[in-house]
Amino acid sequence: MLAEMRKLILVGSRSETQATMDLLHKSGCTEISAAAQEEGTFRPDVSARADELALKLADIEFAFEFIASCTREAAELSKKKIIEYKKAKKELLAPQPTLTFEEFTSCADKSGELDGVIGKLKELSSALAECASEKLRCENALAALAPYGEVEEPLGIFRPTASTYAAIGTVASSEFAEGGWSEKCIWRTWGGGSQTAVAVVCLKEDEELVRGALSDMEFSPCPAEYTRTYAEEKADIDKKAEEIASRRARTVLKGAEAEENMPLLKLMRDYYSVERAKVVGSGMTACTATSYVLQAWVPLPYAEQVDKLLEGSGESLSYYFCEPEEGDDVPTCAVNNPLVTPYETVTNMFSAPKYRELDPNPHITAFFFLFFGMMLADVGYGILLSLFTGIYLIKVRPPRGRGNMIKLLCMGGISTIIWGFLFGSYFGMSAGDLGIWYWFNPIDDPITMLFLSLGAGLVQLLYGYFVNMVSLFMQKKPFEAIFGNTCWYFLVLGVAAAFFGSSLASWLPYVGYAFLGIGLLFLVLSGVVGNKGIKRLGSGLGKLYGIVNFFSDLMSYTRIFGLGLASAVIGMVFNQIGIVIKDMIPSAPALGWIIACVIFIIGHTFNLGINTLGSYVHDSRLQFVEFFGKFYEGGGRLFAPLGSEMKYYYVDEKKYEAKNSRKKDKA
Repeated sequence: MLAEMRKLILVGSRSETQATMDLLHKSGCTEISAAAQEEGTFRPDVSARADELALKLADIEFAFEFIASCTREAAELSKKKIIEYKKAKKELLAPQPTLTFEEFTSCADKSGELDGVIGKLKELSSALAECASEKLRCENALAALAPYGEVEEPLGIFRPTASTYAAIGTVASSEFAEGGWSEKCIWRTWGGGSQTAVAVVCLKEDEELVRGALSDMEFSPCPAEYTRTYAEEKADIDKKAEEIASRRARTVLKGAEAEENMPLLKLMRDYYSVERAKVVGSGMTACTATSYVLQAWVPLPYAEQVDKLLEGSGESLSYYFCEPEEGDDVPTCAVNNPLVTPYETVTNMFSAPKYRELDPNPHITAFFFLFFGMMLADVGYGILLSLFTGIYLIKVRPPRGRGNMIKLLCMGGISTIIWGFLFGSYFGMSAGDLGIWYWFNPIDDPITMLFLSLGAGLVQLLYGYFVNMVSLFMQKKPFEAIFGNTCWYFLVLGVAAAFFGSSLASWLPYVGYAFLGIGLLFLVLSGVVGNKGIKRLGSGLGKLYGIVNFFSDLMSYTRIFGLGLASAVIGMVFNQIGIVIKDMIPSAPALGWIIACVIFIIGHTFNLGINTLGSYVHDSRLQFVEFFGKFYEGGGRLFAPLGSEMKYYYVDEKKYEAKNSRKKDKA
């Protein structure tokens, strides 16, 4: 169900704003909203502090990305035996770390340590950038030196003297041509292709002629820093490149070893995120010179908890709770039992419900659970899915509001076991071959599976109209509720009695025709209600097109049939492939069984993974399009209490209370 919300209006001293924000964060169930500005009040300017915290968060995100890139590169360099690096082992399925509220608020003391870590990482990043720049210079130097690869003489000998002009450089081979100038000098070329190395020597008096000819050929002189032979110069550049690569590898290793600071980075990321939310929240208050007015949303079930916390704070506060007013942007907070809560993930992927709207989560729970199992439908797959997700939940122990997807898959595994038992499927093997009872096998009896899928879909669609009818009655729209929803019950019963009733009683088809007439009449009337004039007739007749949409929606449930068969067939095929390959090695039955087992493991792992994903996606689609379309509007805004910005850590209020209780006992 959706919790009723209460608006908290709080007045306090501006000097205690931060303390109040800490209290609201500690409550874990308060969302700050903009307080109404009255005459004589103003919004405090918190932009400087908010920007400061945003920069700190940006630095932490840089650290995350830098360390991740260094660990990836260090792993590659380690494989090439360039450095010795062994990635730190992480505890598999480690529980999410929890803190007391006191421990979390004391994280401000770690800001100096964080700045030191960020500073070192930025220095390493600058060192890597410098290495990249030096590497590029080496590559450019080698490219400039490459045309002189066949020159055996030192490049420095081709320099002018007092009586001669000498030069060495390159010209485009297509542009090199002899001429009158070449008779005035001694010249030689090396290589070819895109560039040709040229050396010329002439008397000083012919320098102008030779230089002009070379200029016409776009002569590019050899860089002055190259004075030794090509081999010596190249060896020197290669040595520099190796030194740069070695320096880069050492820097990358230091960056990878900085992964030991990840707990601090994650903790401070959560701390600064919450602190920034508090600062932004304080910027939404309405202030005077000495006081402030704060507005927040609190779910009604937690209002008493917030009341006690504020009352016992010892601060100069005055506050009260009131109901939302018309026009308020009220957030939505779903409060459901542990069986329903995981399915909020599905609803929120579509759209959060509006405040005061009917909560769809309890209504999709049973259908999602059943459809998921019908699509995957294998006892073996269900056991594995429930086992893996169950181990995760036991080991990780995700805090409240987290891990809902894993819980949903765990329940989906239970449904898969139930339907797998009914359909007689055990890792793609038929229960009939194993001598185990089963209801029917979808592969052997696909028609029954098809009708079962359509029947399940029909039940959900009719239930959707029932929910819509209840919702309309709650909105005090009785005629729309009756005519727009009961018509489908009359139509379905009418079709069933008219076409299939004769096998039970000769008079049933006539009852069916009557029901069909009533259903069509109600359907037309559902379009007439609420309209005036000629629109009544057009809207009423237009409602008849809804019959096409109804059967289109019903046909969508054949995807249950399709995925149920696909899962069973793929599993059976992998079994057959394994058996065939085993039989192909009669001389070595042990080897055949080993190969078959490898095929079984790979094949069934693939089948479990791809069909679990398919079952989730298509099951969600049935809820979003076919079911929600009957009664659910959505478009709401999820309740986001102060402290929900945390991603890596969790503040456990029970841990906080238990710790304080132990302190009191010792005292």
